[in-house]
Amino acid sequence: MKTYERLLLIAVLLSVSAFAHAQSVPISIYPDPVEFGSVSKGSTSYLEIYFSNTTEDPVVITAMSITGTNASAFALPGNACIITIAPDSTCATTISLTPPAPGNMSANLAVTVQGDSTPINVSLEGTGSVPLAITSISPSSVYVNSAGFTLVVNGTGFVKGDVIDFDYGALTTTYVSPTQLTAQVPSSDLTNAASFYVYVYTTGNQYSNYITFNVVALSPYIQSISPTYVVAGSTPAPITVNGESFMNGATVQWNGKTISTTYTSSSQLQFTPTKSDLGSAAIIPITVTNPPPGTTSQSLNFNVTYPATITTLNLPANNIVWDPYAQRIYASLPSSYGTNGNTIAVINPQNGKITGYYFAGSEPNQLALSSDSQYLYVGLNGNGSVQRFILPDFTPDIDVSLGTGYYGNNTAGQLAVDPSDDHTWAVAIGGCCSNALYFYKDSTELPDYITYPYISDMVWLNSSTLYGYGDDTVSQVAVTSSGGTVSQQWNDFLEGSTISYAAGLLYGNDGRVFNPATGLLVGSFDVSSSCCYSYGQVLPDSPINRFFDLGETPFYTNFGITSYNLTQFTPVAVTDLSTLGNYTPAAFIPWGSNGVAFILETCCESTSYQTILVKSSAMLMTSSTTANPVPTATSLSPASATHGGWNFPVTITGSNFVPGSTVTWNGASLYAAYVSPTQLTLYVPYTDIASAGTAQVVVSNPTPGGGKSATLTFTIK
Repeated sequence: MKTYERLLLIAVLLSVSAFAHAQSVPISIYPDPVEFGSVSKGSTSYLEIYFSNTTEDPVVITAMSITGTNASAFALPGNACIITIAPDSTCATTISLTPPAPGNMSANLAVTVQGDSTPINVSLEGTGSVPLAITSISPSSVYVNSAGFTLVVNGTGFVKGDVIDFDYGALTTTYVSPTQLTAQVPSSDLTNAASFYVYVYTTGNQYSNYITFNVVALSPYIQSISPTYVVAGSTPAPITVNGESFMNGATVQWNGKTISTTYTSSSQLQFTPTKSDLGSAAIIPITVTNPPPGTTSQSLNFNVTYPATITTLNLPANNIVWDPYAQRIYASLPSSYGTNGNTIAVINPQNGKITGYYFAGSEPNQLALSSDSQYLYVGLNGNGSVQRFILPDFTPDIDVSLGTGYYGNNTAGQLAVDPSDDHTWAVAIGGCCSNALYFYKDSTELPDYITYPYISDMVWLNSSTLYGYGDDTVSQVAVTSSGGTVSQQWNDFLEGSTISYAAGLLYGNDGRVFNPATGLLVGSFDVSSSCCYSYGQVLPDSPINRFFDLGETPFYTNFGITSYNLTQFTPVAVTDLSTLGNYTPAAFIPWGSNGVAFILETCCESTSYQTILVKSSAMLMTSSTTANPVPTATSLSPASATHGGWNFPVTITGSNFVPGSTVTWNGASLYAAYVSPTQLTLYVPYTDIASAGTAQVVVSNPTPGGGKSATLTFTIK
């Protein structure tokens, strides 16, 4: 046989053998080959593959394996149709491709069928491509009712046939390059403010990440600012403005000044204030302006808060008073306060420590301190009496019964002591149906008292005048050695529950200010209510020209102390107290030169909860960012005292005094109240005149600038 005839015979035999084997294959596989197309590097694409029994007998698939150059890039699930397939039945499984790198990927799927020694082979093919990803879109936002536009999508891994999807609606897409696609967005998609997801998908059902496209209104809207406050003088850090309809290119205005702004999304902007922006506490209006033809948002206040140290004492005090001579706060504690219930707690406000508890009697409540701190008057609600204690040892003195009313023992709703006579005092009977204001000389009830109008709070101005308040009525009470009588009254000028007095004016805790000399309303502070629609507590301070309102601030939704210019009625700044929660404040008092204290009560129940100490030299203006002058002290009044006497005030006259001025007495610091640039009041305790001698008095002003005055000598005879 010739060579060519031999080769022809071999070819025919091989063809016949292959045909015979094909005819004997018991299953068909679809698709064959398995083509994944383009798959992004590192991502996974899945395709279904079907195994169909083409015989009239069951077929058992015993094994499947992937071999070849890129076998590791392809994978089968755990079950992989290694089962018995009934006649005319099909098993479906999934095969995946995860390209480890760009480039062609190929392998072979070998399927072994029981009874057939030769595996059935299926080609696996795909191409690893640059990852399909969107990096940016342009524009990223447009205004409502804008004209249709060309959307440019930038990214990687784009191929011809890829489609831009605009919020689940396919757009007619133009392939520009592997890094750019474009599509026309019709104006019909831009009629309402909305956010759209923009992504790209391939013919092989590969999906990119999405980027949000925004259709925004012309007018932006601010919902919130985070953080809610920044402490004055702190290091600037990013601040986030949250809202709606922020256009790319929108800017933030800080107190009317445009500040560098980072656009994050249509609902978020970021900016960082400068160091000078945070130089002092302030209420800062924040607005957002969209680029033309956009407009400016509403204003939302941001709190550059006073630096403050807040000390929380778990003392459910009923009332508190400040002793300027001992430099201590006295707090009345109910019987429910365990071992130390029914006592007066002595608090050192500088460190928040309790220095002692002194038994007072049954249910101590209202407190009043004589002007020289010799006597502490305590309303004992459990006894229906007023107990007087001699300080500093809380020695029990007189105990005066308040009689009985419709519902049992009368109790002290409010107490006050004549500022010129430690032994003359007044009590407003508290509770229902007992509205009288009584006057006493020690334990003797004076004949003149007031039953109408109702008085629930009072301020004793001087030896002859007391102002009472209750049910929106202010009463001027003429005080004599016989007691008190109403000399004049004014209705509906003030509201709320308490009054305060400063520099000839009466301040209601509703924010209104009344001048009893003219009978006219002077003005009103914009204060807000606390929980249960009650007003907060107020504290006027005329020497530093400030008015403080304690409660939920009208400029934010947080609990805090709002400082106002006393004479102009304008807000200055806020001390944020949001960490204290939402409670009703009571008994708001100053202590020292740079602190205030108050009681928190549970909302709507008037149950004492905690005693709070706040120290803030910036709020009380005892610190300054500008240079202070050197003080000059020229005289003391009195300039002498007899040793062994009791507490007394000394007036220091001079110049260049500031709210932060301090005074030393023989080198020891005493409390000195700022009155004016030319006057301080020094509170000298009895312990400092126990023996004859002299005291060296020096006034100091704090830095920056500042300094010490010349020494004045006080004689102790």
